[in-house]
Amino acid sequence: MGLLNLALAQLVGIFAPIAGLLVALYFYDRSRRRVLVSTLRFWPKRPAPATRQRHKRIQHPLSLILQLIALGLLLLAIADPRPGTSDATAQRRVIVLDTSASMALADGNGVNLMDQAKTLALAYISSLPAGDQAMLIEADGSPMVRVPFTRDRQLLRDSVSTAEPSLTPLDIGAAFDLADGTLRLALNSGGEPLADNAGAGETVYIGPGRFDGEPVRAGVLPSVRYLQTEAPSDSLGILSLEASADLAERGKWNVALEARNYGSETTTARIDFFFSDRLLGHRNLSIAEGGDESLQFTLRSQHPGRLRAQLAADDAYPQNNVATVAIPAPDRTRVQIHGASEREFGPLLAAGARIEADYVESPEDLTPDAIHVWARGGGTGSSSRAIYLAPPGTQSPIAEAASARRSAVSEWSASHQLAKGIRDPDLIPDRVRVFTPSPGDDVIASTADGPVIVARSDDDKRLVALGFDLTDPSVRDRLSAPMLFANAVSWLDSAAFRAEAVAARGPGAVTIEAPNSAPHQISVRTASGAKVPWVLSDGKVRFYGDQRDTYRATTADHDLTLILQQPQIPSASWEPSESVLRGVPSRLAGMGESWILWPWLAALGALILLYDWIRFGRGRRLTAETVQAASQHAPEGRL
Repeated sequence: MGLLNLALAQLVGIFAPIAGLLVALYFYDRSRRRVLVSTLRFWPKRPAPATRQRHKRIQHPLSLILQLIALGLLLLAIADPRPGTSDATAQRRVIVLDTSASMALADGNGVNLMDQAKTLALAYISSLPAGDQAMLIEADGSPMVRVPFTRDRQLLRDSVSTAEPSLTPLDIGAAFDLADGTLRLALNSGGEPLADNAGAGETVYIGPGRFDGEPVRAGVLPSVRYLQTEAPSDSLGILSLEASADLAERGKWNVALEARNYGSETTTARIDFFFSDRLLGHRNLSIAEGGDESLQFTLRSQHPGRLRAQLAADDAYPQNNVATVAIPAPDRTRVQIHGASEREFGPLLAAGARIEADYVESPEDLTPDAIHVWARGGGTGSSSRAIYLAPPGTQSPIAEAASARRSAVSEWSASHQLAKGIRDPDLIPDRVRVFTPSPGDDVIASTADGPVIVARSDDDKRLVALGFDLTDPSVRDRLSAPMLFANAVSWLDSAAFRAEAVAARGPGAVTIEAPNSAPHQISVRTASGAKVPWVLSDGKVRFYGDQRDTYRATTADHDLTLILQQPQIPSASWEPSESVLRGVPSRLAGMGESWILWPWLAALGALILLYDWIRFGRGRRLTAETVQAASQHAPEGRL
């Protein structure tokens, strides 16, 4: 006999003080006490009896005994006794229920694998010994404890019944590691092998055994049972769809798709592509059994729209037959040029396909949202982002030291973005202005006479001053001239040359190449703006997205929008060793769920209380006979 909800010491500790209080109340209730009445006129006068010592005694001991028995039965019902169980032999068991994307598949008969797993899990729960505690782990790409160790079978059943497949592949190694860690914590075993601990029960995995990640590490557990669902039928699926903007041509997108064959034979899949619900065309893709294949094509559009790829297949899992990404309108960086014509300035725009140039004749035509380029003088202090080309001394934002003849560039600032990829010593015309930079200014390039390119970043304003005219034919036609202008625009507007991409993938670990990014240049957020933790190591940004959400990841070189809603079904299968148990244990072998006695105990206790109330409590009134009998012994004026 074992108690599920209370230990024996707890049961006695609760019963003893309540029973003591009940006995004390009985002594107090049955003792003689004085009663005040309104008048003694109608009461017969009797001589006072001789004073004698009275010993208190219980007038209705049977009523007290019945109430004590009822109290014990009700407390015993709360403790929930179970025949055939004891804490000494009870074990802790772990149920690992597969809730990965594989569970959304169906078998050859069209039966959903999740429903099969639920049936097996409920059968296993019913076979558990009543004294054993069980824990439920939902296992997908990020296994988690759904129900901690408990003897509440109904809680386990309800949690199993509400389990749903996720979009991530199963990491069964992490699931068994979690089972091992929770068992050790619950049993306080430390480094002791679990096989030597009598309280460590078996760990049961329920599912088809298809996983990604590390190999199964079931050997650390004392006992493992495998309740296998039916094998899923053949299926095809789209793993990812990604579109990357081409930096060399505005409105051009390079599209890549990856698909997987989960079946047992090579299949040729037809994939239809739609843009804004209009059919673009289709591609045929031959995929070997259990293999992955990819295809690429180019999309050109000057307008936003939704690109959808759809497998023309009717299989067991249609959820991964479609992938959709939202193609934004082509990004642009507005540059307004004052003092130069399109013929003069056009060659400098060759390195910036996203730059949209507008040539203005009057400073009043400039708008604050654009980058301002002042060629051959001019310029105002109101520009928040500006490039000055050979500014005259009175209009230069950087103090001019002197005017010098042509000389080679002796030094480029290798650490600054403006000089990225440029080491041209001859990027100087016949005449050049030499600056005197202020403290805090960045010197980008210098000749023997002094600084000739200076950058300034002050609060919310940025400017670049060149001591020479980039539109001069001797400078403009050099390869480094468009690069210098593009670097200047990129420094003034960080998004101007950032590689933009949109992708539909599955939830889980995400890795983004970021070799040129510093931590302050990196940001990862959800569609609602919530920050997502990330790690930068070895030039790569890593974060985990386990929600069906859209993520925006920004680095110095990339601007990536991720739609993590593509189901990921693993391809590897678990091949358990011969020591792994199979099938649901019989009820007799596991001693099953023992008799549930608490409802009967509670009912019996309630019946005893009802009988006590009818027999000893109901109708007990102060009648005339009892008053007259008592008055014979009462002193005058008192009863």
